[in-house]
Amino acid sequence: MSYKDFLYAKASRNRIPLNGTFELSPVCNFGCHMCYVRKTREELRRLGKDEITADQWIDLAHQCKDAGMLYLLLTGGEPFLYPDFRRLYETLHDMGFLISINSNGTLITEETVDWLKMRAPARVNVTLYGASRETYGRLCQNPNGYDRAVRGIELLCGAGIHVVINGSITPENQDDLEAIISFAHSHGCAANVATYMFPPTRRDAEPEDSRLSPEESGRLNVLKQRYRLGEDEFQKAACWMVDRLVPQEADAGTWGEDERSEMKCRAGRSACWIAWDGKMTACDMMDFPVATWPFRDGFQACWEKINQAVRQTSVLAGCRGCELKEICHPCAAMMYAETGDVNKSAPYLCQMSRVSEKLWREAAAENGEKHDEL
Repeated sequence: MSYKDFLYAKASRNRIPLNGTFELSPVCNFGCHMCYVRKTREELRRLGKDEITADQWIDLAHQCKDAGMLYLLLTGGEPFLYPDFRRLYETLHDMGFLISINSNGTLITEETVDWLKMRAPARVNVTLYGASRETYGRLCQNPNGYDRAVRGIELLCGAGIHVVINGSITPENQDDLEAIISFAHSHGCAANVATYMFPPTRRDAEPEDSRLSPEESGRLNVLKQRYRLGEDEFQKAACWMVDRLVPQEADAGTWGEDERSEMKCRAGRSACWIAWDGKMTACDMMDFPVATWPFRDGFQACWEKINQAVRQTSVLAGCRGCELKEICHPCAAMMYAETGDVNKSAPYLCQMSRVSEKLWREAAAENGEKHDEL
C-alpha cells in the first residue's frame, strides 16, 4: 500500500474529505464533441449564469481545509481561462493545499511557467486530444490547439513541473492512440488514456456527440495497454488478467461500508466534487445519491450529508457475480449514465468488456505458444 492509499483509507474510515475538486468554470477554448460540461461565456450570459468568484472559492476553501482536505484539483472547462485564476491559485497554494490542475495546455506560455514555478503545482494533467493539427480540427474545433498544447507540455516538462498526459479516445482521434502514448513516453510523462466516454449526463444530448462503439472501445482498451506497456510487459499483463477472470462472489454490500462490495471508489467517502454552478456531489458524473449546495449551506454540513448517503445506498446489484469485473471495473457513475439506475447492468459496458476479454485471452494464448516454442 502506498502512502497515498494509506491516507485515503484512513480518511475514508474517519469520514474526512481528503480530496476535493473545484470545477471553476465550464468555459473552454475548445469545442470537443464528447465534453460533458463545455459552454462559452456568451452561453453563460444567455443563461443568466455567473461564474463563482475567486473570493467565494477562497472562503469555501477555508472550510474545506478545516474539514481535513489536503489534495485539491482545479479544473474546468479550461481553468486558465477563469477570471482571477492566478490570485485564486496563489491563495490556495499558500493555504497548504497540494494542487493539481487539469488543462488542455494551450494557454501555457513561458511567462505562465515562470509564474507556476514560484508555487509549483503537485501535477498538471494535460489532455492531448490527438497527434496532429488535423485531429485537433476534427475533434476540438481548434486546429491550432495541437501546436500550442505540445508547446505547453514541453515548457512544463522543461521547468521540472510534473506532467501527466491524459487522452480521451473517440472516433475522431482513435487512429492517434499509439502516437499519443508515444508522445507521453518520449517526454517522460505517464499516459492516462480513456477509451470509454460517458454519454452526456450534465447537458442535453446533441447530434454531434461522439464516442466509440462498445466493440471499438473494448478493442482499443486492450490495444492501449499494448502501446503503454510494451510487448513483453503486455504479454505478462495478459496472463495476469486471464488468471483474474473468474466468477466473483455475489454479495450484497453497500457503497463504501462493506469492503466486499463491488464499489470501492473514493467518491463521497474521502473525496467530493464542487461544480462551477455551486453544486457539490460525490462524483462529477452524477447527482447520485444526493446533491448539495455548500456555498449556501456550508461545506461541512454538505459533506456529512453526502458521506452518509453513499454509505447507506446499495449500488451495482446488476454487476455482482460477473467474472469480467477486472476488465470492466464497474462504476456507479457509468451505470447511472448508461441506464439511469446504479443497480442495472449496462449493455454498452457488457459488450465492451466481452470484446476486451476475447482480446486478453488471445494475447495470453499467444504468450503460451511462445513459451512452448522455447
